[in-house]
Amino acid sequence: MKSLAAALIIFSCGGMGLIIAGSYKQRVHHLRELIRFVQLLESEIHFARTTLPKLIAGQAAHFSGAEGGFLTEIKGILSDGTGESFASIWDQGLAILAQDGLPPEVLEELHACGKVLGRSDAAEQSKHLKQLLYRLEQALAAAERDQEKHLRLWQYLGFGAGLLLVLLLV
Repeated sequence: MKSLAAALIIFSCGGMGLIIAGSYKQRVHHLRELIRFVQLLESEIHFARTTLPKLIAGQAAHFSGAEGGFLTEIKGILSDGTGESFASIWDQGLAILAQDGLPPEVLEELHACGKVLGRSDAAEQSKHLKQLLYRLEQALAAAERDQEKHLRLWQYLGFGAGLLLVLLLV
């Protein structure tokens, strides 16, 4: 019975460590997907001159996870035709990304970009999207450094804490 309880403690603490380590992987994945979306947005606005509602409706199915939810939320509100400004609709979509653990500075950059989208000409929007891309790439580099530094740490720390807890309880 004691060995079963010890194994349960070790695996539950290890599982918590793996969950925390997974959050670092997830952050990198989300930032890569956001970069891919912003690159696509920038090229569609700059070269194809696609309107935002049409662009978002067409791309919502190509993204999954939080990014897909973000685009689907915006697409749904735009198709309802509530008459809200695009910036407020964009912010409602950002609430989905905020729930998924994106860094606050990335959310602030996305919020600032949402104020500009659809309000100026293609060149001005393209300029703002390039600035956003630069900042997202900086955030991605920082997230990759954090992932490299903390991934193994949390994996080992979870199982090590479980083992230490078992040793203290025995």
